Amino acid sequence: MKFFLIIAAILGLAPLASAEDWPMWRGDAQRSGSTATDLPADLHLQWTRELPAPRPAWENEDRLHFDTSYHPVVTGKTLVIASPNDGSVMAFDTDTGSETWRFFTNGPVRLAPVAAGGKVFAGSDDGYLYCLDAKSGEEIWKVRAAPKDRPEYRHLGNGRLVSFWPVRGGPVLSEDGKTLYFGSGIWPSLGVFVFAVNVETGEIQWSNSNAHYLPDTRIDHNYLHESGISPQGHFLIAGDRLIVTNGRSMPARLDRDTGELLHFVQGYRNGDSRVSVFGDIALVGERGVMDLNTGLEIGAAPFVEAGDSAPKAWDGKKKEQFEGPYYQYKFLKGCDHRSVLHQGIAYGAENGVVYAYDMKAAKVTRYEKVEGETTVKPAQWDAPLLWEYQGRVGEKNAQVTPNAILKAGGRLYTHFEKTLIALELPTEPSNAPTLAWSKELPEIPTELIAADGKLFAVAESGTIFCFSETKREALNYALPANSEEISPAPGGSEVAKLLETSGATEGYALVLGIEDGSLVEGLLRHSNLRVIAIDSDWALHDDLRRRFVVDGPWSGRFQAVSDDPATVRIAPYLANLITSEKVGVEIDDRIHEMLRPYGGVACFATADGFATKRREGPLPDSADWTHETGNAARTYFSPDKLVKAPLAILWYGDGVDHGFHKRKDYGHGVKPQVAGGRIFALQVESNTLHAVDCYTGRLLWTAKVDDSARYVSWPDAIYVAQGRTVDVLDASTGKVTATWPLTIDLPEDAPISATDVRVTDETVLIGLRFNNEQKIENGRWESELLVALDRATGKQLWSRQAAQRYSTAAVAMAKGTVFCIDSHSPIEIQSMRRRGDSVATLTSTVLALDHRTGEERWRFVLDNPPAEMSTIHFLGLRSSDDWLACAVGQNLLIAGKDSRTVGLNLDTGKAVWQRESKGQQPLIITGDTFINQTGHTYATNTGEVIDNRQLFTRGGCNYAVGSENLLFLRDNCAAYVDIDSGEQFNLRNLRSGCSASLVAADGLLNAPCFSVGCICNYPIQTSFSMWHLPEAGEWNKAVAEIAEGN
Repeated sequence: MKFFLIIAAILGLAPLASAEDWPMWRGDAQRSGSTATDLPADLHLQWTRELPAPRPAWENEDRLHFDTSYHPVVTGKTLVIASPNDGSVMAFDTDTGSETWRFFTNGPVRLAPVAAGGKVFAGSDDGYLYCLDAKSGEEIWKVRAAPKDRPEYRHLGNGRLVSFWPVRGGPVLSEDGKTLYFGSGIWPSLGVFVFAVNVETGEIQWSNSNAHYLPDTRIDHNYLHESGISPQGHFLIAGDRLIVTNGRSMPARLDRDTGELLHFVQGYRNGDSRVSVFGDIALVGERGVMDLNTGLEIGAAPFVEAGDSAPKAWDGKKKEQFEGPYYQYKFLKGCDHRSVLHQGIAYGAENGVVYAYDMKAAKVTRYEKVEGETTVKPAQWDAPLLWEYQGRVGEKNAQVTPNAILKAGGRLYTHFEKTLIALELPTEPSNAPTLAWSKELPEIPTELIAADGKLFAVAESGTIFCFSETKREALNYALPANSEEISPAPGGSEVAKLLETSGATEGYALVLGIEDGSLVEGLLRHSNLRVIAIDSDWALHDDLRRRFVVDGPWSGRFQAVSDDPATVRIAPYLANLITSEKVGVEIDDRIHEMLRPYGGVACFATADGFATKRREGPLPDSADWTHETGNAARTYFSPDKLVKAPLAILWYGDGVDHGFHKRKDYGHGVKPQVAGGRIFALQVESNTLHAVDCYTGRLLWTAKVDDSARYVSWPDAIYVAQGRTVDVLDASTGKVTATWPLTIDLPEDAPISATDVRVTDETVLIGLRFNNEQKIENGRWESELLVALDRATGKQLWSRQAAQRYSTAAVAMAKGTVFCIDSHSPIEIQSMRRRGDSVATLTSTVLALDHRTGEERWRFVLDNPPAEMSTIHFLGLRSSDDWLACAVGQNLLIAGKDSRTVGLNLDTGKAVWQRESKGQQPLIITGDTFINQTGHTYATNTGEVIDNRQLFTRGGCNYAVGSENLLFLRDNCAAYVDIDSGEQFNLRNLRSGCSASLVAADGLLNAPCFSVGCICNYPIQTSFSMWHLPEAGEWNKAVAEIAEGN
């Protein structure tokens, strides 16, 4: 198909509402940011209304910032705003700013409502699309956005209790006002859905339930792979196509008449949840431009022209021909998702300058880019510049890119920091505009809309400003001045008795059944518990929400969910406390399952006191993952028996008080560890160790460490080696309980860094290097000295200097012995080669040392030649440097380098077997077998391949790890494999880190976010945990019937 120049046609659409309305986000179904109606020549502040600052779902990922601001819409004299904080839809009088009604849903409402035809439509994280009366706020109908045969499961999503299928595909209304489109579900493995519904009845006209599973889809690095959409962001309409925003990925296109998915490319690096449409193109985020006729990015022109000769997968010599463009192709300043699109012109602003581009004359050309000795010619998309306006207002604004821009009639409105400006647009498009006025706002705007003859500005803090032509004293609606200070419960009160009996002080509290809300209020006032109140009385919940959220200070710690307390389905392990305002509730298995392990307690009032049941200790058959290698023996294997297929999402999200996020580091930082119900993860860029509740994602504590810190996590203590000391941290608080100095025969100012830590019941082993080098290719993984300490006292037991160096991948502990390999480093070997020195006789010496004395028990010399590596890259080091692992049950030490592997008797060092095999390091030692990094299974006692079945193929930088039932890896997206059946389950919508970040422990698959900074176009980037849920297997692949509106 010939790739053609983009010539956009402007189609006149029938009016959805009054010309002075603003019925949808950015004004219309194309999200153009434009209205034909002029505002008054001069504007004056009429009123301000303070609302709590929005709490976005994905605050750490720019490409998912679809809810960082309130998004007002206007119908007639009513301004409607939805809250991502308390789940309400609020209506205010446009003239006075007074509240006219408020409707509460059961979850955050993160996308803008649609207001037209006397109705308001809003989708909630509770899994429903609501239709409300625009005058009264009363519910007219609602649609459950999931198959009717699926129970209403809830779990923690972004710190709130939400549906498994939240409505985050923002509603959009057809041009005739008869059909509303929206989407639900963000996890393809649980199912995702797109709907078209009748606006009068809520009847579903069609639904797409197949887009969760898309085989052979073009993803990052030009691979064809299994994928699935994740509807997040405001949907759009472009002619006969529905544009489905898809989180961090490129948007998808559906046929509006049938819901059929058209050709879809996930893309490489330009996706975004924020999209605007102009004719046959879509501006996607900051970098992307999509041809809506083909579903390809404009930058894919070389792919189209190459035809059958285009690369089918990664090809470093043909990157400009990738179907998902590798190179940047849009360079226009201020022309992106924020731009106003009107009558063939795109208006935008960047770094203090306003630009206007002729979109009708946009075209695709080529530019040259030099890469080493090669010159490539990627595509370039350009539109002629009509004019630019220097909008700087003082030097402080010189580099400001505005959040919002709006065209109303003949004027353009935008801002630079707090300065709001109005530009009079020329009648001749090529002429420059003139400044009509400028006004100083007290805060920086995040959104501008024009309706009812007024200009509305939304600020970062959540404050709404209304401007109109009337000069008057502005009204101000301030937030209540409430304090969130926690005070002791009054002695003898019911809440005091409950807190004393249960011992619960923080975490999540479920209140199953409400009388008057007094116990809920007591828990909020007198503890740090996050309270979720569940009752079937919707009116009662509305009262609680107004008391504790609207008029109270507890919106971040309180949530009300309208459901039957006796049947509500909540993912397990959530609650530190379960109680009720009703007397005599029985503690059954369902309640016990919702209790958090390690001390969660059910505590219900009885006629003469409390009935309690506590969930002590870990889950039976679960296990810890104490080292980044799984354990001190370096098995990369968890004996946890609870983690088995299929898995469902237990919780997800990263925020100030939940989850974890760190930049990709390609193996530099310590891999995550899980013990005692806590995830321990190191944020390298801030040198901060985080402890996160593995069952809820709640942030428990943080602790600062130095930039060479390495650590091991036990249920009761964290051992942090950093330079010349080892700090012992209390695992429950992060407080330092002991500091052990290391005796090292070097001057005090000599550089010393920790390289490795191993901990057993009796001994702590530290690996040290005599530099502060942080780059892996310069020796980050190498130790020059091993130091052993007594775990009980911290007393130094012994130390041993390497003859050459100890590879971190070749140090392990088992059976009272330290096993290590002393050998030349690849860096030194390369230097020797460059000097012309012989490297043929270099050996690797395997050592077995007594863990208490350091005495040598045996040694084994490997005479294998050093690896031939052209570069010292961490991937090459992993496969080609010295390594070892202990198979304790088989009394074997397995060691190797490059393609050679040897099995040694742990006690004697005698060789039991030797084999040639590739793709080894790190081995997953399961017991009688081990699995290497090509997915093949070997007999531990013989080193022979058991069968030729390949359990997995990896795609990405990290490595596979294992557990009793499953293997975990990155096969482009995050994935797990059932060891027995060989079936692979792809999560499709996200990837794990460049460092291995999938850990089976404490009964869960734990996955802290190690991928910040990754530009690959996966829809979501987040921390999460998963647990075994049998029915999730059918949701992952079945196409189910959709529930009807009610």
